[in-house]
Amino acid sequence: MRLTFPSSHFSCCCVISGDFCENLCGSFRRSRQKVQEPRSFRCVLLVTRRRSLTMSLDRTLMILIFILQTGAICSMEKVTKIVGRKGASVHLPVLVPAEFRTRDVFWRHLSPTDHLVASFSRGSFDTAYHSCFYGRVQILKNFTLVILNVTLKDNGIFTCQMVDTNGHMRLHQFHLTVYELVVKPEVQVYTSGGNAVCSVFLACNTSTGSNVSYSWTTDTGQGGPLNRTYVLHNDSHHLKALLTPNDKKVSFTCSVTNLVSQEKTTIVPWSHCFDKLGKDACFSSGKIFLVIGIFLAVAFTVMMFLVFLLSRNSGKNNVKNRREKTDKETARDNDETAGAEERERAQDNMEALLQRETAV
Repeated sequence: MRLTFPSSHFSCCCVISGDFCENLCGSFRRSRQKVQEPRSFRCVLLVTRRRSLTMSLDRTLMILIFILQTGAICSMEKVTKIVGRKGASVHLPVLVPAEFRTRDVFWRHLSPTDHLVASFSRGSFDTAYHSCFYGRVQILKNFTLVILNVTLKDNGIFTCQMVDTNGHMRLHQFHLTVYELVVKPEVQVYTSGGNAVCSVFLACNTSTGSNVSYSWTTDTGQGGPLNRTYVLHNDSHHLKALLTPNDKKVSFTCSVTNLVSQEKTTIVPWSHCFDKLGKDACFSSGKIFLVIGIFLAVAFTVMMFLVFLLSRNSGKNNVKNRREKTDKETARDNDETAGAEERERAQDNMEALLQRETAV
């Protein structure tokens, strides 16, 4: 049996006949949501079984009767804040007085829902409860709860209910906040202006980390801060400053921090101003050389095409001349051959004529 009642100064829970109310922590939490309670309180209540109570009794009178007939002690400690790092382990320690002989211990997680995480009852530890902490919790001999490989979802309120052999109860509360480690930030540099003044805009960002805060520091290169005002924007993510040639060695450092880690990156903006001017000059020179190169390439191509056409026409003329020369030589050879044949025929005819005359 359980009895809870709110008051303007405290919240009480009753233990009847030595029986422990399993949902006592939930009752404390609901009653604390209605009224503002002190961080620690002690109330003594004794409940005896009475069958003659009537429903017409005023509630205030009933409360007074329970308070006057005290017998069980119920106390609650202040909320202890615990900071954890993602992936690491955290300890939720409980301080138990030497005279408190522990019989039962119940560890619960109240965010986002109320569920049992681990327990100790009559000499036996148990952590095999169906929750997101299954396989990740341990209870030490001093009843400290150890959470392994904590995640961002483990944030919230943890309570430890302890009951001694006399039925007296102690309630410990812990608020766990888990942080993710930050990584080295990246600083992007944007510059504008001429040789005299360079306007610098720095953007600092980190890819991971929870509840991260940003801050900037400057150094003139001689171990001192920059004696010039710079402007911060977007929760110190961005910085804007004007630099002169005297600020060539000035550096800006962006630091990102949370409760469990810190990283920083240092940048010298003036070198980016110089690089930009050099890049612009190189770009202009490059454009000139590109135009000249294209012109020379076109001229060379046209010249080669003309040479090709001239060589082609010259080749045609040479072939024609060689062909005509060959034809003339062939004709001359044919004429010489025909003359030789005629001379041979004439000689043959004369020889034949001589032979006939000799025969006559």
